[in-house]
Formats: sequence, C-alpha cells, structure tokens
Amino acid sequence: MQSARTCVIVVNHRGAADTAACIRSLLASAVPVTIVLVDTSPNDPELGSAIAFAPGIVLLRPAENTGFGVANNLGIAWALGNKGCEFAFLLNNDATVFPDSIGLLIAALDEHPGVGIAVPRIAYMHDPGRLWYGGGEIDWRRASAVTPGFNGSANAELAMMERDVTFASGCALLARAAVFRRLRGFDPRFFMYEEDCELCLRAREMHIRIRYIPQSLILHRGQGSDPGAALGKQDLWSVNNARLPFFAFHIIRNRLFNIYLHARGRSLCIAILFFPLFVIYRAVLCLLGGRMDGVKAMFRGVRDFWRTRRSLQAADCERQI
Repeated sequence: MQSARTCVIVVNHRGAADTAACIRSLLASAVPVTIVLVDTSPNDPELGSAIAFAPGIVLLRPAENTGFGVANNLGIAWALGNKGCEFAFLLNNDATVFPDSIGLLIAALDEHPGVGIAVPRIAYMHDPGRLWYGGGEIDWRRASAVTPGFNGSANAELAMMERDVTFASGCALLARAAVFRRLRGFDPRFFMYEEDCELCLRAREMHIRIRYIPQSLILHRGQGSDPGAALGKQDLWSVNNARLPFFAFHIIRNRLFNIYLHARGRSLCIAILFFPLFVIYRAVLCLLGGRMDGVKAMFRGVRDFWRTRRSLQAADCERQI
C-alpha cells in the first residue's frame, strides 16, 4: 500500500453529517491521505455513528471548544509528529474534494519548490457554477482580505488563472510541513474568524509564496460549523443572522489585531484611514436593521482590542506547535 505524503486536518463542531460527507470524499481521493479529525464539540454524540465507516482516521478530542485555529493547530502538531508527512491539508468539514483535488495541489508544490502554500479554487456546493474563492489578496481598507469574483462565475477568466496570491482561505489550503513548522500554525489568540488572514500576513513577512491552483476544485457548503449563520461571507453581517453579535465581536476585534500586529508604513496609513469608515458603515446598517446588539458587540470588540493590545506582541505568543 502506498504511504500517505499528506495529512488532512478536519475540524468538527456539531456538524457530524457534514463531516461524514467530507471524509467520504477524502477516502475517494486519488492520492492516499491520513485523515486527522479534531472534534471541538466536545464529544459530538452524533459523530461516532456518522463516521463509523472510517475506522482508520485519527480522532483528537480536546476537552473544550478551542476555536477553529487552535483546533487546527492540534491536528497540525499531530501531522508534524508523523515523519512521513510532507504536506498538511486544512479542509473545512463542510467542504468536499474531488478525487484529483489534493493531487493537483501536491503536484503544484512539487513543480514549484519555491512555493510554500497551494490553495484550490472553491465553489458553492449547492451551486458549483458560483465562485466562493478564486484567489485572494490582503486589503488593508478592511484589514482583511478580498476574493475577486466572489459570488460570480466559478469559470471566469480570473478564477481560472493560476497565479501567486497574498491570501489563502483557511477553508482549504495545502502547505509543506516545513512551512507549518516555520509559521507555527494559527495564532491561538484568534478564537474564530480572520485567523487565516493573520497566517497569510505572517507568511508574507517570511517571504513564503502562496500559489492559487484553479485546476484543483473544492465544493463548500458555507458556514457549516455555524448553523445559525446565513450562507456566504457577506451574509454573516445580515441583520437576520441570529449570531450577528458573535460574528461582529470577533471580526472587529481580530481585524484590529491584524492591523496592530502587521500593518506598517503605507498599509498602516490605509488601515487608519479606511477601517474606521468600515466600522461606522457596518454599525449604521445594524442600527437601521434594528440590531443594536450587533452594534454593541462591535464596540465590545474594539474595547477588548484596546484593553489587551499591549500584550499582543507576536513574539510573546505561545503556540502549540
């Protein structure tokens, strides 16, 4: 039997059905993979029966919900401890791969030894012709990232163009094991949201290239680990999102952290000029939609950042890897 060069890390949080579908697609991969499943529910009562068809996976169960980044770090740490693992592939549990998806990413890294991270094209599971991710770039006006062509055609010219990018979505990315050792995984101070942007900012500062490979396609249901949220990135800001306060708090807080930790020179000037306008714009929309709880959550995020910012030096951060 061919040994697996790649460990796949999947995080489950009360999403047993999605996780089972994700694992089934991984088992059909044309290249062998070792699947590491991290359950942050904790102990999702439905998970055992849902994945009974896959007894060979590695199951890690932290005692509490650690958040997305730390959960992935646990899986990455396991992968780095496996001497046969050359690559670690992070995959959302509400995503599925095609048989050739992972192999195409591996081939890209084999072909380009100077590239550290390869990221696939991602389309919506319910509408594969619509683009969810087609390469991304850091945008300091939002202190986050933008994905050109988002919600447009999954086969648009730019979406089908292989190229270097500055942002790789944490939904699905393949990195060399050596790269994850350098990056030391996600910053554990980011419980949820924007942790992939922060990882990419560190990668850019370390001159680690990120390559977008559109021939590799992933299907993504969208917000599978957050059933209270609406479908799609932008809809999380919807006044109809029951979990708007949770989302607003973490988004504002974590984007301010990204500015504080990584914005310098021109990038800092852009963030200082435009990001307050973004916050005001979102606050006004929440007010107009009758979601004062969302406004309060945004400013709790600002307050939490301001209160803790001086302790948030990247060099002082203790990581799990």
